[in-house]
Amino acid sequence: MSGRTLILGGGFGGIAAGVELRRLLGDADEVVLIDRKPTFAMGLRKLWELVGNATIADGSRQRRLLEEHGIIFVDAEITSIDVAQLIAETTAGELSGDHLVIALGAVSRPDLVPGLSEHGHDVWDLAGVQAAADALARFDGGRLVVLVAGAPYPCPPAPYECALHLDEYLRERGLRHRTDLSVTTLQPMLMPNAGQAGSDWMAEQLAARDITYRVGAKVETVDAGRLKFANGSEQPFDLLIAVPPHRVPHVVSESGLAAPHGWIAVNPGTLETSNERVYAVGDVTLIPLASGLPLPKAGVIAEAQGLRVAYAIAAQLAGDEPPPRFDGRGFCPLELGSRSAARVAGDWYATPDAIVTIDGPSLELAAEKKQFERERLERWFGR
Repeated sequence: MSGRTLILGGGFGGIAAGVELRRLLGDADEVVLIDRKPTFAMGLRKLWELVGNATIADGSRQRRLLEEHGIIFVDAEITSIDVAQLIAETTAGELSGDHLVIALGAVSRPDLVPGLSEHGHDVWDLAGVQAAADALARFDGGRLVVLVAGAPYPCPPAPYECALHLDEYLRERGLRHRTDLSVTTLQPMLMPNAGQAGSDWMAEQLAARDITYRVGAKVETVDAGRLKFANGSEQPFDLLIAVPPHRVPHVVSESGLAAPHGWIAVNPGTLETSNERVYAVGDVTLIPLASGLPLPKAGVIAEAQGLRVAYAIAAQLAGDEPPPRFDGRGFCPLELGSRSAARVAGDWYATPDAIVTIDGPSLELAAEKKQFERERLERWFGR
């Protein structure tokens, strides 16, 4: 039995699914990947470019290189999704398939907080990194705030990585002694998915570098130089780096795929949606854990989900038994500046709570994060 799989979105989950499917399937089967951007870059590069340690361009690859695997790449905007008919309308025309894999990610929405776009810098969107880097280069001391304005968001530890990179950057420029560096989050603890122990560990890392933090502070509006919170309190700033609220792309909302919580609901083990032969992976989904918290939105999680979906589709086309379920395990290399990293690993589906371990920090784990990128770029793009 042959078929065509449409993969909507070319991030971690979509690319992993496409490359593995192409390896598993025969020549009669088609794998079509659609993305509106011709280039791919990992999110970890955003913080590297912010502080001048590397560039996004150096880690970027043309998605058309996926064609070397036999994947059909369509550089187009997806304008609508018909999940019943397995059809995607795009700016390049209508495409239909026998399976759909929705891997469209989470969209940064600073517009949901009045004033945030005008007075803050969004480095969760690749397009916002250069302006933030320019503002940081002009910064000469004062109050620098890293703000978490919405949750869930991609890469839960990244705001703290950002603060730690900024601390190192400011020390190297001789500005740290005249900078008040702080992190403010609406979440009740620094790293809820890592539990109280993980949050306490992060608090120790921040305190060791004289980085202050504030939890449970939900920002309502941002004025020039001032955050205003739901409880009536305020916080001044001279430079604001923000994690905005995130949402599913508009085309997902319009498709009817989004559940009442605003994200795509899937079977936690199979990644199937409520629509037959339609899967969703990565940041576009929300999988509640036993604790009530969501499964972390992380590239390594999306990759593992994409692989499981590839095995499932290949087995279905071959008439074989389904593969083992996605087990909810994953890890995240957490940078504490450019020369040190820790490894946060989770058995996220464990009950009654996820089992989380933190190893390091060490120089070796920092090198491991760079190797993580190199291995995937070579595996997916050949270079």
